[in-house]
Amino acid sequence: MVVCKANITRSAYLHGYMEQYLRQHFPHARRKIRIVSGGVRARHGGQASQVVQHVARIHGFSLKGHRSDPLTSKTIRKADAILVMEQYQKDEIIARFPEAREKTFRMMEYLWSGDPDEIHDIPDPTGQNTADYEDFIDASHAEVERIFRELGRTGIL
Repeated sequence: MVVCKANITRSAYLHGYMEQYLRQHFPHARRKIRIVSGGVRARHGGQASQVVQHVARIHGFSLKGHRSDPLTSKTIRKADAILVMEQYQKDEIIARFPEAREKTFRMMEYLWSGDPDEIHDIPDPTGQNTADYEDFIDASHAEVERIFRELGRTGIL
């Protein structure tokens, strides 16, 4: 599960990008992995932001069918791993769903083997300029590639 604040920008984009990456690089794993997204403060049924829909199209996938989803006990229980964008989101999930403590990570923390001081949040480009969206895309793509590489290396994929 990929989570951000409202589930209309970062987690919406990452959900779509992860689906695309899995199809392209690990098609055999489609039955092993199900990717979902949500928001710690999401409303049910919101569309992905127009800007992030445009960015997704540039990168070869569509978010037209995306609808935002708030977190629930059921979605938290079903998730094997919950990847958030920022520390406050991790803290909020653990406060609301203590049972999620061991499976909730900032995205860079998940399967991280480097220097812990290098772990940082995935930047929120909402309402920002083109350079901020580029930073978000660069960080997002690098993390998705790292995570799937690690999942493949460990035999999960």
